[in-house]
Amino acid sequence: MRLTTALVTIASAIALAVTSQVEAAATPVVAGYLLLNPQNGPAKLKALADNAANIPINRIFLSFARPGMVYVPGSNTLKDVGLGYGTSGDFGFADLKTRVAALTAGGVEVFLSVGGWNYGCFPYLYTYYSVGGYGTSTPNYYKIKDNGGSLAGCTEANMWCYTCEPKSENTVLADFDIFPEPSNSTTWKDAQSYVISKAGGGAPVFHPEIVPGHMWTDPATKQTVLVPGSDAFVKQNRDPYQDLVYLAKDLGLSGVDIDYEEMWHADFLKDPWTSYQTTYKYAAIMQDVRLNIQAIKPSLMLATAASAAGGLSTPWWGGNLKNIWYFVNKWYPDLYSFIANTGGVNVMTYDLSNNQEYHECPDAQTCSLSQQVNYYMKSYADNNMLAHVGYEIGIPAYPASDHDPTHQLPLIQSELTSILNVQGAKGGFFWELYKSAGTSANVDVTSAAQQICKAALGASTPRCSGVIPQPGGVVPTSTVTVTVTSTVSSTTSAPATTTTNGGSTCSAAAWDAAAPYAGGSKVSYNGRLYTALWWSQNNLPTAGNPWSDNGPCTTGTTGPTPTPTANPGTCSGVSAFSSSTPYSGGAKVTYGGFVYTAQWWTQGETPGSVAVWVKGAACSATLRRRLYR
Repeated sequence: MRLTTALVTIASAIALAVTSQVEAAATPVVAGYLLLNPQNGPAKLKALADNAANIPINRIFLSFARPGMVYVPGSNTLKDVGLGYGTSGDFGFADLKTRVAALTAGGVEVFLSVGGWNYGCFPYLYTYYSVGGYGTSTPNYYKIKDNGGSLAGCTEANMWCYTCEPKSENTVLADFDIFPEPSNSTTWKDAQSYVISKAGGGAPVFHPEIVPGHMWTDPATKQTVLVPGSDAFVKQNRDPYQDLVYLAKDLGLSGVDIDYEEMWHADFLKDPWTSYQTTYKYAAIMQDVRLNIQAIKPSLMLATAASAAGGLSTPWWGGNLKNIWYFVNKWYPDLYSFIANTGGVNVMTYDLSNNQEYHECPDAQTCSLSQQVNYYMKSYADNNMLAHVGYEIGIPAYPASDHDPTHQLPLIQSELTSILNVQGAKGGFFWELYKSAGTSANVDVTSAAQQICKAALGASTPRCSGVIPQPGGVVPTSTVTVTVTSTVSSTTSAPATTTTNGGSTCSAAAWDAAAPYAGGSKVSYNGRLYTALWWSQNNLPTAGNPWSDNGPCTTGTTGPTPTPTANPGTCSGVSAFSSSTPYSGGAKVTYGGFVYTAQWWTQGETPGSVAVWVKGAACSATLRRRLYR
């Protein structure tokens, strides 16, 4: 492994962490995730950067980079990072660095988040060991029944019965990734030694044979499958966790965030009802990042997203990464302290359900959203684990809206008030900065951010009265008055959906989250026209499929109409993939509505199913969203 500077001592790093803890304690964190894509990610980030001093947050998590990224220090390109910020040239590096500098100057810390749901889901293993590994009466087994009939009927052809993502997302294997174990790396080996020396739950067993982009055979089922992700880091002898720190340094970031959601790993390696092996893998990843922070940029903060059940000490029942952070704190307290006291442990207290058929409430008296959130946060506090609370805007990803909407627990005002009464002064974070509220009953993003901000930073803090700006200068109207004492009172007006843009008026009716739309239906949203490609309800037009962006409204204009920007994902001039055609490295084809680039010579290998093809932008004017759980 290429380490150009010597590692500083652990003692020095702990001293730095203590200093950071004192500094961080003075200003609670109010953070939001920003999901980036080439279509509108840069415009969203620009809007935030242009208003940095006035937005009601003081930290942004840019998401998501691939766990198996490659970034050579000084190369100044996002090409092999997997962030999805640009599709050509430096893939948005210079633009992103400019926005990071503007945000930082405006008092907003910027973190790069690695992982997330898709970049941590191994479709085959998640299907066979998580969703289908506990019998047929689990809450998500309906996906297997609906798409394959039985567990044995789940194959790559039906995306292993669409458990990682629903069939409507049209995902292929290239949409997914896993956190690698870079056994070629010196710091990874040092991290493994650290984990082994302090292990408290049996001998750690690592799995370097499960390599992204390589074939792997399941010893239990004897099935041979392609592991999602790219092996570029192996070919170039890189450590992705080291490259993450190099990238953060070159971009001028405040910190990095590891969003670890490999539930498949815990369920595949249970022994018989413990999550010890996943604790070891996660701890090794975090230690590798920490060692590289110490060597490359000691001021860099390290954050992590943690599961709601991660702080519980009670026996593990499978799924949800229960106990992971509890055991990290128990066996590796210096590592947990470094994370918690620099970037923070951010608990994903959302996507909760009150469906007691599957015992999804902690107990019969703890079933509302606020009750469950406070229960899980209390588990961290009771075990002396510093952690931040998480909120989800709009419609939860779980339970699925088209399967079990009655047991969803969205963030409505009364529940937000109840959570803030207990957690508010500590700050928190939310998913996602441009996620739709979905219905008028749910708290919109600006209102939620303002209330979290005022509870944590004080009602008189100027930025807490700001709004989340829309790309192109469209500003939502949302005002909140909050007094935080023993209760929180608020008056909220939801963001107005505008149907004008640059003086133009849309002839189509404004999009309504509650209305169902058949394929071919046209709506207006934020001054643009959209057409539904298939049946849709409560899918935000700007989020991508099933909505196709038809451009700015032009009917009845009373002023200048903005010129639409060229679609960065256009497939114009790119030929469709043909199994009979040989392709050399660098060749581009279209397949399934996306552009793919060959990494080396190939023939007859279908894009999306093998590592030779790297997936690029969508051909349509919008990119499909990546669901986050």
